[in-house]
Amino acid sequence: MPSKLRISIENRANLILLSESGHTQREVAKMVGCSQKSVAEILKKHRLTGTVRDLAISGRPRVTTKRQDNLLVRKCKKDRFKTATQIKAEVLSECSIKLSTSTVQRRLRGAGLFGRKPRRKPRLTTKHKRDRLSFARSHKNWNTEEWARVVFSDESRFLLYTNDGRAYVRRMKGEEFSERCLQKTCKFGGGGIMVWGCFCWSGVGLLWKVSGNLKTNSYIDILENALISSVDLHSLHSDWTFQQDNAPCHKSKGTKQWFGEQKIEVMNWPA
Repeated sequence: MPSKLRISIENRANLILLSESGHTQREVAKMVGCSQKSVAEILKKHRLTGTVRDLAISGRPRVTTKRQDNLLVRKCKKDRFKTATQIKAEVLSECSIKLSTSTVQRRLRGAGLFGRKPRRKPRLTTKHKRDRLSFARSHKNWNTEEWARVVFSDESRFLLYTNDGRAYVRRMKGEEFSERCLQKTCKFGGGGIMVWGCFCWSGVGLLWKVSGNLKTNSYIDILENALISSVDLHSLHSDWTFQQDNAPCHKSKGTKQWFGEQKIEVMNWPA
């Protein structure tokens, strides 16, 4: 049976009239379509207050209207990295209301905008994105055997000191990797050691320490020693492909010439 909270004002008024006309509470409940307990509570409320309408509840009233709530949400969505304090300051400059930072936070959470640590990814241009999509489409049908012939490589710098500063972004569910919710990063920074390494289907290759800045001659030295030795270590046949990124020393004229002389096929890798 419906509870008294679902009984309309009109039905409550009818309930009073039926009771005053001599019907029992059980008969009234059956005629109105509610529980006998609800009839008793409504009749009691009418006797004590003289009305069947819901009375104002106790508690502090909301300091913001629906329109102001929407304004807070729009300010946040315009710049996801703005803090609640910054949003409050902007709104107060436009509206004459008493607004606290806690209220801003509650309204944003109520709209599904929660403070989260943003995902980090390298900054990509439109060309980078287009090239990556083209690469994915051209290799989407590669089978395991084709990928097993690729030797992947990269340099990595292990830092002694990293920036551990935290930032928060307000985002909705499913916006984890939305462009507006990502914190852009750049590689490297601080002191550390740089190494070159590679791996393939059958396992990892040699790890080579890079001394100083990596230039064409030093990179070719790595290829002649670490790469060739890694290929021999895993007994790869001549039919294999080398993967590298687009670092200047990787794409230099001298490096390209070395690959040509060694008859090594290099994968066209997008930025």
